[in-house]
Amino acid sequence: MSKKSYIIYIILLILVVFGIGIMVYARFRTPSFEAAEQSESTDAVSNPYCGFYHLYGYQLSEEGNTPAQKWVSSVLANDDNYIVLLQINLVNYKNKPISDSALSQLDSIISSFAAANKQIILRFLYDWNGNALQSEPSSIEQVSSHMDDVAPVVNAHKDAVFLLQGIFTGNCGEMNQTHYGSNDDIRSLIKELSSVISPEIYLSVRTPAQLRTILGTSSPFANASPYDGSLYARLGLFNDGMFGNEFDCGTYDDTPLADTSDITQKGTRKEEIAFQSNLCSYVPNGGEAVLANPYNDLAKAIPDLYDMRVSYLSCDHEASVLNKWKNTAYSGEDTVFSGVSGYDYIRAHLGYRYVLTDTQVSFSGLFSSHIQFEITVENRGFSPCYRPFDVQLVLQDKNGNSFQYPISFDTRTIDSRQSKTCSTFLKRSELPKGIYSLSLKMSDIATKNRISFANASSSEDGSVPLGTLIIP
Repeated sequence: MSKKSYIIYIILLILVVFGIGIMVYARFRTPSFEAAEQSESTDAVSNPYCGFYHLYGYQLSEEGNTPAQKWVSSVLANDDNYIVLLQINLVNYKNKPISDSALSQLDSIISSFAAANKQIILRFLYDWNGNALQSEPSSIEQVSSHMDDVAPVVNAHKDAVFLLQGIFTGNCGEMNQTHYGSNDDIRSLIKELSSVISPEIYLSVRTPAQLRTILGTSSPFANASPYDGSLYARLGLFNDGMFGNEFDCGTYDDTPLADTSDITQKGTRKEEIAFQSNLCSYVPNGGEAVLANPYNDLAKAIPDLYDMRVSYLSCDHEASVLNKWKNTAYSGEDTVFSGVSGYDYIRAHLGYRYVLTDTQVSFSGLFSSHIQFEITVENRGFSPCYRPFDVQLVLQDKNGNSFQYPISFDTRTIDSRQSKTCSTFLKRSELPKGIYSLSLKMSDIATKNRISFANASSSEDGSVPLGTLIIP
């Protein structure tokens, strides 16, 4: 063998040995991942900004904070829901400014609910008895002035106050039977309320027709981007006549919108539910289910709750409807819930309901230097969430040491009955060798409350296991 051939032979031999070494290294030193099995539980996970709620009402007065504190303590004693509807009656100040003493009382009440970790739906009104025409202020300017009076107190609690219902007017604050129900008055009052209330707090009106009247459009978000804090992006709906009849007790009409160019008019049930389906992908919707009738039979109610993107409902009103749901077993396509009461099915699906469905981990680069994570989350609730959440990938080794990595993922964009995949990657060099348990964890940015998943494997802290990662 010539010297030249010998050298070539040695080089080829070295390359073969090196290649075999690389393959052996890759076989025995490449990280590996085993995904955890995932399934949905039937539990009604408790999460911020959604669910059943109790309604509490307080009339501001000059009696000081002590009576208000006693009242708050009594109503909170047996309330384990995340959200409350707090109605504040201003009738004692119908024709004068709200006093500093009364505003201190308001601050004390909201502070106490916030300290109890409640998210507050807030409604100011002048009437609880169907007598708004007698109890409202004698001028629209006084109503606007009251909005200005309460705004600093409300804004100081913008993390706890999730949304405001109505514009202070009407029977029970529902914008009906009022001196100030003309289109011009409604526009004037909501403009004032929007200007003084923090943009982080959602606003809502009673009917889709009122919302179109205010925004001047039948196309939701034609003039704004979701979540930009403008009135267009934060005006939602509340419906205290939900399922009451074909028209939801005056919420809809029997004249098709297609027959008129007047966007201030009410449309048919079908048209208005379709309108809500688009609108409430970005702003909240909820209220009360009333008057037992075929429209709130379980088989009819559940599809409408999905289409209307309902995130909150009263668990007090109306008993005839709630009891019907409690006494009807669910038998729909969502087979994991077969046999569960209709009430429990609805409770489990009000708002967002996150189920982690898949985790994929891949390795790339020389010696698998990069680790890519792709995690798919499905929202099986009636609505999306409307506030941003913090999302973290958590790795825990056998010694209990944890490593947390933020994931850029806007959970507000996971609409009802949709799924989205978030991804992130790590450098292998960031992790010591070992065996890691992986999990996904969410928390509410505003309140720091945890966000629980509806997976059967979810941990007590609300996180959900993803699987096991081995770094050799």
